[in-house]
Amino acid sequence: MKTRLFLVASLATAPAFAADQAPAPTVMTVSGEQGFDVKCHVWPRGGDESVRFLDKSRNSFSVNGVWRLECEYKGSSRGPITISLTSPTLPCPFKDAAPDACMTTLRKGGVGSFEVREKRS
Repeated sequence: MKTRLFLVASLATAPAFAADQAPAPTVMTVSGEQGFDVKCHVWPRGGDESVRFLDKSRNSFSVNGVWRLECEYKGSSRGPITISLTSPTLPCPFKDAAPDACMTTLRKGGVGSFEVREKRS
């Protein structure tokens, strides 16, 4: 009986430990006027490079363990757009970002690119 009770207790707590160990994903979101396009090359640890396209129909992506991110963007001709990045592995690539929020607002029709890599200690 003690063996069964121990087994049941250990199975009940196993998912809680697994959830605590999973790192938060890197999330990028674009918001603003319709007509923007963003293309990002994403390199996750232990995986192959993938390409993510963002526009008004799909304005965000989420990937675990990102060590490198390269993006090209074209802003809307109708108004500004805001790009935000949340990542446990990447530093903020935006020079104008506030210390507590990794985001930048691009002017109407703005074009450009950014690249960011995981900081190695």
